[in-house]
Amino acid sequence: MHVRLIALLGLALALLVTAGTAAAQQPASPEPDTLTISPAMVGAGRAIFHGKGSCFACHGAKLEGTQVAPTLIKKVWRDAKGGDYKAIFTIITHGVPATVMVAFPGGVTRSEAMSLAAYIWSINNRQEKP
Repeated sequence: MHVRLIALLGLALALLVTAGTAAAQQPASPEPDTLTISPAMVGAGRAIFHGKGSCFACHGAKLEGTQVAPTLIKKVWRDAKGGDYKAIFTIITHGVPATVMVAFPGGVTRSEAMSLAAYIWSINNRQEKP
């Protein structure tokens, strides 16, 4: 009985070590950082906003807001408090409870969400055109 328990504990420990090693080898997902925003990223975000993400349908073609969703132009941010890049990214990836804003709208990927957040942030902070 004790031999079996020790063998099971050894196997569990080996699995934990292997899982930890595999996780350590995975590239870390980058955090949103305004220093990484490039014109290509903004362009990709613009395409996602008006295409795959369908963001324009609720937020308006020029981010002006509609009856369905608020403006995304710098004023008072309703959900992405302060309107910083990470806050915008968090809304895109987590959604807003009790609203039509879902996480990863249109099935965008994490990378696409970063570009989408970069586009919205750049309109408000770098005078990009919607």
